[in-house]
Amino acid sequence: MKLSSSESWAVEPGELVCWRAVPGGAAARSSVPVSENERFHLASIAAGQPGWMALTLDFPEQIDLDQFCEAVGTMIARHDALRSHYVQTGDVVTRLLHPGVDVKEEFRQADDGLSASAFASRLAGYIGATCNPFEPMPHFLAAVTRPGGTTLVCAFDHCYVDARSLAVVSTEICELLAGRAPAPAESGLDALRIVAEAEASVTADDPRLSGWEQFLAATGWTVPEFPLDLGVAAGESLPVHTMVRTLMSGDDAATFSSTVHRRGARTYPAVLTCAGMAINAAGGPDEVATVVPTGAGAGPGCVSWSVGNAPMLISATGDLYAAMYRNTRRLAAALPLAEIGLTPVYAAFGDRLRPGRSDVFMMSYVDYTRLPMPRGDVVVRQISSQKPTDTAQWWFWRDRDGIHVRVRYPHTDRAVAVLTDTLDTMQALVGTVLEPVLAADAG
Repeated sequence: MKLSSSESWAVEPGELVCWRAVPGGAAARSSVPVSENERFHLASIAAGQPGWMALTLDFPEQIDLDQFCEAVGTMIARHDALRSHYVQTGDVVTRLLHPGVDVKEEFRQADDGLSASAFASRLAGYIGATCNPFEPMPHFLAAVTRPGGTTLVCAFDHCYVDARSLAVVSTEICELLAGRAPAPAESGLDALRIVAEAEASVTADDPRLSGWEQFLAATGWTVPEFPLDLGVAAGESLPVHTMVRTLMSGDDAATFSSTVHRRGARTYPAVLTCAGMAINAAGGPDEVATVVPTGAGAGPGCVSWSVGNAPMLISATGDLYAAMYRNTRRLAAALPLAEIGLTPVYAAFGDRLRPGRSDVFMMSYVDYTRLPMPRGDVVVRQISSQKPTDTAQWWFWRDRDGIHVRVRYPHTDRAVAVLTDTLDTMQALVGTVLEPVLAADAG
């Protein structure tokens, strides 16, 4: 899996074929409540902001389009979350669920000579017009065919999918195209129900609320924001731009993991430690406050937005390996705090929170080497929509090619300079882990 963003997206042009998912059967009201994550996102959509995620699969051969139409219809039918949509009546949002789906061709468009970036911009426009979660099955389904191969595009509003879901979708489509039965699907709505039930069971004396209280007190009762000045005035949001960098090759990632494991640390918190120390070196705090997205309720065959939020202070000073060890323990302690959901947190502490940035400084990590993925010659990409922001968000991911980072930031000259310098420092810190091992192997 490769991560990108719509402002830097490029797709080799060809004939464009688009399909539409058509609901089958009468919609029924779902008993699964709408989560705090969904409410926040849907409010942004209602205010006119985009919020889609696209999956592209680049095949080196021509794909039978009838087979793709059948495969994507089967994939949507397998996942109840993809057959649902939202209805807003006043301040109340409910979820409706259709029992079936049919996928029908919508239109074809010949290659008219656009550049790769202009063609991708056209696709982004189509996706934005389609992926409205207040309409039934608002999924953009398309293929771009050309003599040298085929690009399949499946885009969804974020309410339907997260990063792990897109890995499931990509694998299922490839399995179905190959004539194989995918692994059993699991209910995405059941995963959301599990989260809702966990939230409802939280009591005022739950120790996990105390963990949130300690974190919020440490942040001055503000939601975490990137702690370095990115040149964005308070109350201002600017267009998003994206930096993508490979921090380690596949072989180097294996060396990094084995090295930090021998020191009692894990890979993800070790990567967070390098990032936190780089932020500290650029003038950031000794303890970097961030939110770490986590899996919540979802099994391996589940498609839905099943993500929790774990608050974490990254120790960013002292000996590198000692900090990695501390942060491994801190991450382990933070993960249970995501299990209660945000609703009890807002209920308990909302009156103490102070206004800050509109976005949240998050640092997420997905290890795609632990997930089923398509065959090696299919290039899989995740593309996120572009909307204004006022802080930075970081996504780390690991795949067969190594460990990489995508940083989304408000587009200012200062942000470019600060984040480039921070990533350079982070890469140097990674190098201090790798270099002794590589030198010993070379010797």
